[in-house]
Amino acid sequence: MQFHLIGNSHLDPVWLWDWREGLNEGLITVRTILDLMDEDPEVTYIRGESLIYRHIEETDPATFRRIAAQVKKGRWDVVGGTYIQPDTNLAGIETLARQYTEGQRYFQERFGRRATVAWQADSFGHTAGLPEVLHAAGIDSFAFTRPDSKVFPLREPAFWWEGPGGARILAYRPMVGWYGSEHDEVPRRLDGLLEAARNSSLQTVGCFYGLGNHGGGPSRRQLADIRAWALHHPEVELVHSGLHRFFAALRKEVAAKPARTLPVHRGELNFCLRGCYSSMARFKGLYRRGENLLARAERTDAIIAGSLGTAPADLDEAWRSVLFNSFHDILPGSSIERAMDDQAAWMGGVVQTTQATDLRALNQLALQIDTRVADHPADHPSAVAALAWNPHPVPFRGHVELEACLDYRPLFPYKGRGGKVPIRVLGPDGKPLPFQEIDVENRTSVEVPWRKRVLVPVTLPSFGWNVLELGWVEGSTIPSVPNPVRSGPDWIDNGEYRVKAMPGGKGISISHRGRSLFKGDGLTAAVFEDPWGSWGGMKEEPESFLLHDLREAWAIKTVSLLEQGPERATLWTRLEGKRSRIDLTFSVSRNRPAVDVQARVFWADRSARLKLVFPVGDEAEFEVPGATVRRKPCGEVPGGRWVSIPGKFGFASDALYNFDCVKGQLRATVVRGAPYATEFPLPAKESMRLPTGDLGEFKFRFLLTAATAELPRLARELEQPPMVQIVPVKKGPLPRQGSLGELKPASLQLLALKPAGKGRGFVLRAQAPAGRTVRASFKWTGSKGKTKNDLIDLGHITGGRIGSWLLEPAAGGWKAVEVDLAENRPDQKSAPQAKNDRK
Repeated sequence: MQFHLIGNSHLDPVWLWDWREGLNEGLITVRTILDLMDEDPEVTYIRGESLIYRHIEETDPATFRRIAAQVKKGRWDVVGGTYIQPDTNLAGIETLARQYTEGQRYFQERFGRRATVAWQADSFGHTAGLPEVLHAAGIDSFAFTRPDSKVFPLREPAFWWEGPGGARILAYRPMVGWYGSEHDEVPRRLDGLLEAARNSSLQTVGCFYGLGNHGGGPSRRQLADIRAWALHHPEVELVHSGLHRFFAALRKEVAAKPARTLPVHRGELNFCLRGCYSSMARFKGLYRRGENLLARAERTDAIIAGSLGTAPADLDEAWRSVLFNSFHDILPGSSIERAMDDQAAWMGGVVQTTQATDLRALNQLALQIDTRVADHPADHPSAVAALAWNPHPVPFRGHVELEACLDYRPLFPYKGRGGKVPIRVLGPDGKPLPFQEIDVENRTSVEVPWRKRVLVPVTLPSFGWNVLELGWVEGSTIPSVPNPVRSGPDWIDNGEYRVKAMPGGKGISISHRGRSLFKGDGLTAAVFEDPWGSWGGMKEEPESFLLHDLREAWAIKTVSLLEQGPERATLWTRLEGKRSRIDLTFSVSRNRPAVDVQARVFWADRSARLKLVFPVGDEAEFEVPGATVRRKPCGEVPGGRWVSIPGKFGFASDALYNFDCVKGQLRATVVRGAPYATEFPLPAKESMRLPTGDLGEFKFRFLLTAATAELPRLARELEQPPMVQIVPVKKGPLPRQGSLGELKPASLQLLALKPAGKGRGFVLRAQAPAGRTVRASFKWTGSKGKTKNDLIDLGHITGGRIGSWLLEPAAGGWKAVEVDLAENRPDQKSAPQAKNDRK
């Protein structure tokens, strides 16, 4: 047998400490390890996370040079390939891809090599789509420790992990122990591995060791214990190694054995520490918002800059902020209150950056568009021009909201007329559009009209725009529409969906084409006892993820019709219990195949969780990062942008991640009342003095639909809706309606359109739906001066695979070259990892 001794020091940059302490502990740990390496020539060490290296390089250049020297000698193994060790169940698929873009590029630039082994020491389970991300990053091997064998048994410690597109990764989980070790644990660890290895078909064994969950690493005592153990076990070859060395030996052994020696696993590596799917829901919602707004702003800015020939925005720091906050003790909500406050402020900066980027990009585009408005009488305010922008590579059909002032002062002649003033909305063709006037967002000058807000149906081209015009026009009328939305005191109906709620009722009734979506009482809300800490059950106790102890079943307290009109009707409902409440504002819009809901929670319960309950079935399909998975009832599980009961019901939100299915019900966790960074169960009466996450107000949006085939598109539009921006009125060379690009086929999910990291051009990244190989193309119709050949052939992409292409300027248009996640062409090879062989 050959035992590979893999020295490491797991470092959480944020957990029971803040990010400043965490990063400096990385520096302290690395200096300690380097000193030990100078003292003991046998010591080897692995280190991932380019963030840690970057911090050392900027803070202590001399120490960084010592690292580089040990890397060159082969004793220091650069692994992982990521910016930080992220949570891989909750972060979006492009965020996971961008982890490797950032990490691999940094390692290549600083050390001349890219990692081919991914390393996730402590992340709480792994999405089914991760093999496709690893494959796209040039990684062929994956080491992890969670979930452990108690909750996720494996026939062998090594196995082939296949992604939905067929990517095959050699994965390994140690047979005994975790990523680190106690001061005196190494002899017991080696004894346990020897016993386990005798029952395995593999002779190549990985042994992770090293002190610490806050830095640390191999110690003198551990090294002495290893030498003493080796003297008593001459039958075992001990190799001070790294992950690249270990996987090379493992692959060599596997290649010499029968093909079926290793099992093949398809799907996710889950579940563990399930409380993390919903802890700190407010931060999760802020993170999701920043993640989506950044993706939207980046692609909007990139396609406008590429079309107009302007310089794109530099969003690298904003992306690093998102990557950092996807860390597996930040996004899962398992850190202390002070640290979570810091990270919320950090994500707020991301949101502001995206807003500034959107403003700049759309203004640049508007300067090239004919935004002139219709003539108006003398001494009468002109109409306002607005640019409605579709940030998606497929057309958008639906409603947008536009709010603007009708004049530079309130319209005092209309005082006392109930706010009524004749207004008109014109489309890009100069013809009147149907619209519905809705409430403005303020309660100032209520008796005197000034600002107006309208809901307008639009058709926006892919990556395209409409110029809309809103103005005060005497004598104007609103065009009539077919199939207007209907409503009553306690119901709303758009001809396809009907929502009805009554005070005192147990739930909200929603029907589709005359048939109820739900059984029993309809959509309800309930509070369940949840005394478990931030992670849920640390020992994976079934009671911690099978939460059936009902504290309260809420009833409908109040119902009110807020909006009624031909385009949209809105019904406000309040459900409440003894301490907490949730306001659900339901909307149905003309020709829209979904019910939209705005939710506002006031949460004051401790050691409990609030769930929305949908009695529609208990076997569901979940979108997870990079894949879809089907699950039967199995307790609390992570979900992504949407979940469906195929062919019956779909749910999408812009904030929620946690679901369970039980006894014919799909349930979505909204908030938990868990104290910060708490490991053990605490009843509510014992946690009163402890700061508890998510107490207070929390807002989010979701939608319900029976059109499950359209759910992925609806979910993307919910998270990244069209933008409407007031713009200057002027003449321009571009038409009032237009498109800058289109990705085909429409089934492709666009993950990114971004400036290339090296040199000129842009990078387009997309994923094909599993099970279907397609030929992809991108039509860049707005290419300034490059209109001879605006169709870019991207070639075939296998279903489930992630494809990245470098789009470079070429004669008469653009050309596409396929690249990996670090944006390397196939002919660009990094130096191989140096072998370390210290026995």
